[in-house]
Amino acid sequence: MSEVDTSSQEFKDAVAAAVAEATDGLKTKNAELLGKLKKAQKDSAIDPADLEAVERERDDLRTKLAEQTRLATKATKDLEAATKRAADIDTAYSGSLRDAALTEALTKAGVTSPALLKAAKALLGAQATVADENGARVVKAGDKAIGDFITEWAGSDEGKHFVTAADVSGGGAQGAGRVTGTEKRSQMSVSQKADYIGKHGLDAYNTLPE
Repeated sequence: MSEVDTSSQEFKDAVAAAVAEATDGLKTKNAELLGKLKKAQKDSAIDPADLEAVERERDDLRTKLAEQTRLATKATKDLEAATKRAADIDTAYSGSLRDAALTEALTKAGVTSPALLKAAKALLGAQATVADENGARVVKAGDKAIGDFITEWAGSDEGKHFVTAADVSGGGAQGAGRVTGTEKRSQMSVSQKADYIGKHGLDAYNTLPE
């Protein structure tokens, strides 16, 4: 077997031809692959009509979401307004219930003079509260039923003057207990204080000098 002369021109030409053949093959294969890639990309492109449909669906969903948000916001505001109205009605009802219970208990206890009844309610109203007992609303003063509380109060040193004044509310008795507004509170009797509060209110009474 004869040795190959790698330095000969023949050998060099043969190598160059082999390299060129291999390189051309790679170039051809590369071009083929690029063609397939471009075709794949073209085939996978979104149809404009499909894109338009998707965008339309997206916009519809956005519109529906905005409407639902608006409705939810309105419902929340309506609920808050309804809750406030219910609270206001409940407060008004409780006030009416408390006032009616006080009036009834004081009248039963003997405080029948309109002026003294008004004064007694002004003095004792803050102690009366509306409580829920077994699903029913009742008026109490502390842990006592309002009727029991008023009965005890009417028999106290303070309360008996309201009852007595109501029993002797004739012209002479009213004249004897009249207050001009210049007296000091310390100089007024309990019945005079009650009479003044009944006619002028608790705030006016509190402005009198001691």
